[in-house]
Amino acid sequence: MASVADDLPILQRMNDLFRLEGKVALVTGGGSGLCRAIAWGLACSGADVAIVDRDQAAAARCAAEINRATKRRAESFVADVSSEANVAAATSSCLDALGRIDILVNGAGHNIRKPMIEFSQSEFDSLMQVHVRGTFLFCRAVAPGMQSRGAGSIINIASMVAHVGMKEIAPYAAAKGAILQLTRAFSLEMAPFGVRVNAISPGFIDTPLTQQRPPEARRIIEDASPTGRFGRPDELIGPAVFLASDASSFVTGTSLLVDGGFSAQ
Repeated sequence: MASVADDLPILQRMNDLFRLEGKVALVTGGGSGLCRAIAWGLACSGADVAIVDRDQAAAARCAAEINRATKRRAESFVADVSSEANVAAATSSCLDALGRIDILVNGAGHNIRKPMIEFSQSEFDSLMQVHVRGTFLFCRAVAPGMQSRGAGSIINIASMVAHVGMKEIAPYAAAKGAILQLTRAFSLEMAPFGVRVNAISPGFIDTPLTQQRPPEARRIIEDASPTGRFGRPDELIGPAVFLASDASSFVTGTSLLVDGGFSAQ
């Protein structure tokens, strides 16, 4: 029978599985909301981080705060993720500043809520361009470096509504569903190179975006949730660190639902 002493090397290895020292993470949409929390979580687990956001001040503030608190290298870059030129420039600048990209988190996005018949084509296109095109462009930009090193983790932020139907967000749901399928298909292409591609599908998280909902709408959501509340942005940190780290070395092509059980109903 094994003793506690015999188990110590295993325990140490398990702890090390979640560490990200020596890794560089690029996080889009990292200036605010849940991706800001994810960037903090990756840095606290040892990664250097690049914050990419269209809001220059928010990105710079997040990077400075992370650097000051964690002593990790943290840089900020401005980009419209739907622009091929912007994505190429941000990727190149990140490589110049931090040397490599081991982890990519595609989280930039926005939402528009109203009945589908009231959507304009430009509104529909904006959701597809930011969510789907942005995810595609950054995946394509960082993949060659990951392939050449034979390692890497790509985490695409999908949504609970990629799995279940919900009214008045049809184009957003379609965009998130496309991200889910892009994740699955791209994971098959990248697996032979030792690169993993997964998604996180958050439910209702308490961010500036969801705080815009009227109080009565928020109460309806809370009453409908098995946990009786919105999630917190920091509750995305554990799933993100898991998927970014060697703790998930045999996990690829899947989406981790973080929705307080909402989709289980």
